[in-house]
Amino acid sequence: MVSRIIGKQFNNISRAVDMLCLQLGADAEYSFHVQTSWRFRENHTILLASRDIYEPYFENVPEDWQYDLVGRPDALSSVFDVQAKGFKSKMQNAVVEACRLSDVNDLIITFSNGVVFEQFMSCSRKDEAWRLIDRQNDEHIVCFGENGTISHE
Repeated sequence: MVSRIIGKQFNNISRAVDMLCLQLGADAEYSFHVQTSWRFRENHTILLASRDIYEPYFENVPEDWQYDLVGRPDALSSVFDVQAKGFKSKMQNAVVEACRLSDVNDLIITFSNGVVFEQFMSCSRKDEAWRLIDRQNDEHIVCFGENGTISHE
């Protein structure tokens, strides 16, 4: 079911508060909405990870700094918001070479440029971890944590 993204080009990453939106294919045909821990890595280096959303890029931010605001100057933004810009450039023209689910539905996507996306199930009870939105077929594939259940909406 997730194999449909193989051969699709990286399109964009963004966030809705702290949910990662990973878009693939021309005109963002596919979009993963990830609500658990995740990371992009290359070899032994983490390039971007879910906790980066909660960390200010610079240390000298106001005491009432909030992670969920977007569109600020880099000096007031999160690590994710600043580093995502360079990451998007790195991913330009990268294509999904492989996509698989682990036994507990961790999602692993390998790109043609050697970057690997890894999502980790972070709960033992039923809770939405990620969904794949297939805009071509108007379909949502939703991954829950309980008993490996994946549903189609």
